[in-house]
Amino acid sequence: MPVIRSPDDKPEWIQWSNFGVGVVHDAGPFDRHFHDAHEYWFIYGGRARVLSEGREYVIGPGDILVTKMGDEHDILEILEGPLRSFWVEDQLRGQRRPGHLHRPEDQPAVPTNGGPSAEE
Repeated sequence: MPVIRSPDDKPEWIQWSNFGVGVVHDAGPFDRHFHDAHEYWFIYGGRARVLSEGREYVIGPGDILVTKMGDEHDILEILEGPLRSFWVEDQLRGQRRPGHLHRPEDQPAVPTNGGPSAEE
């Protein structure tokens, strides 16, 4: 299977739980959240100020933002928009809840596609 267009199409040997393309024009609607998986944002356009694992970073083309399972992350400000990324979530672990999760941890997962996308 050389082409995967959705998480449902992936072969069993791929350990990702979710992936997609994110396009964010405005950081305002983006929510601070965490996942029951490690997440990777491969940035290919735009620049933004983000929060990951308690630290702020400026990210742009060629950067990969890596966030450990359970650590909150957020887009704080779009510096040059839109921010464009391809994102991947590893295999679900721990409580294995999909989607964006919010503090306090006992809140249920918010059903989303899991990645930095304010435009769909």
